[in-house]
Formats: sequence, structure tokens, C-alpha cells
Amino acid sequence: MNPRQRRGVLLILVTILGAAVTFVAVFSYVQSVSSQVGPMTTVLKLSQQVTELKEVSAAEVVTEQIPKRWAPNDAVHDIKEIEGKVTSATYSKGAMLQASMFQDPPQLTEGYREVSIMIDAETGVAGKISPGSRVDIVSTLEDTNAKQHKAQVIIQNALITEVGVATKVQDKNEEGSFSEEKESVPVTFSLTPEASLKLAYAESFSTKVRLLLRRDGDESSVKSPEYSTDSTKPATEGNN
Repeated sequence: MNPRQRRGVLLILVTILGAAVTFVAVFSYVQSVSSQVGPMTTVLKLSQQVTELKEVSAAEVVTEQIPKRWAPNDAVHDIKEIEGKVTSATYSKGAMLQASMFQDPPQLTEGYREVSIMIDAETGVAGKISPGSRVDIVSTLEDTNAKQHKAQVIIQNALITEVGVATKVQDKNEEGSFSEEKESVPVTFSLTPEASLKLAYAESFSTKVRLLLRRDGDESSVKSPEYSTDSTKPATEGNN
């Protein structure tokens, strides 16, 4: 082996030795970090925002590995842990699921009634409502004799407890003929007996019943809940 070959072999050996030393150093560093961080655990995080009183499905969460020491004591590690539970508030995308964020589905509050009506799929906030949503309910009426139209907020801050699947329905007019098919959604509300009667009346006699979606936490009252096309009369205050 001539001197040039010996230098080549020596260079290769030095390179291999350097790589081995680097590997050992990196491995030791990783082991050191791992020993400091501790064991890892799987947690669930929301992949999208969920509203109050909603059951979270596997499609709405993602799994993530984090150090066990950083996970809350009540962290949810498997979607089965919250089966049959609903959210106790509205939570944003990326929130780590914890058992304290869920509760049993609410029973009907004492003194309240559940009432369901069909809402036009287009005017019912276009699919944005869900169980736990709060809405104002608007009734539009037409007085053909006075040639007057009126829109009134008949119920404010109503709680939606269930939203069904859109189906095609036909309305029957005064002549007994059916109108063109339209998509409607069954929506269930939790209301006082008085408000339930208002809603039942509105469904039966209103030209249209619309829902006005409230943002989360909005407890304000509508100051002028009625609008009329009759310019000779001022708008009157309605009852909640």
C-alpha cells in the first residue's frame, strides 16, 4: 500500500470515527432530553370549533403526543371517554379535551317546555344553528285589509336543543292548493309555556318565521323588536 492509499484509508477511518462520535453525542442528548421531559402520552385536541351542548365525534378531534407531565389530570386520551357527554360551553379549534369540559345531556329545565317547528332551511340561519345555539325568533305578518306588513321579534334569546335533518315539504294556501316544494328543518326549542304559545301561534299564522343567530354570550335585549310598513304608526315594543 503506497503512502497515498494509506492516507485515503486513514481519512475514511477518521470520517467513520467522527460520524460515530456525532451519533453518540446526539443520542446522548436525545436521551437526556427524554429523561428530563419524561414519558409521553396521547391527548385529543379539537380540529374545529364546537358549540355548547354538542356531542364531540371522532371526526372533530386530532391526536397529539405530549409529555405526560404537561397533560392536565383530567385530559381525555380516548374519544370513548366522552361518549354520551356534551360540551358545557363553546370551545375553539385546538382546545385540548378535558373531562371537565363535558357534562351529561341537560334535562329539561323545570318550568320549561320543548317545542319543535319546521324552519325554512334558507331563512333559518342557513345551516349555522346547532344544539346550544341562542337565537331571536322573528314573525312576519301581512294584513291584507290594511295593506300592511309587520315583522316582530316574538321571542328573544331562545335556546335550541335539537336540529333535525332538512326535508322537502309543501305548504297549503287558503285555496287548498300546495305551494312549491322547499327544504325545511325541524328545530326544537326550550321555552317557557308563554313563549311556547307565541311560537305555536307564529308558526300557524305568520307569513314566515325566521331565526336571528346570536353570538356566544350575547344576553342583550332588542330595543325595538317590531318593524311595520305602516308609516302612520310608530313601532311598538314587543314582549320577550
